[in-house]
Amino acid sequence: MKKTEDNTLVFIVDGKANKHQIKQAMKKLYDIDVAKVNNLTRPDGKKKAYVHLAPDYDALHVVNKIGIT
Repeated sequence: MKKTEDNTLVFIVDGKANKHQIKQAMKKLYDIDVAKVNNLTRPDGKKKAYVHLAPDYDALHVVNKIGIT
């Protein structure tokens, strides 16, 4: 999983969600600090959020913690 090497997680989010809302949701749901969020709206209308974690968090550890395999 290349994105875990970059300390980045990718989520499909609501099309109306902005970067600030996504950052707050990550803090509330998973208790992680986010350094930066990039958004991408796909041609089919789905929105991806590339969540760059703070340096003191490891993406692989977070993935295991929230139960994504």
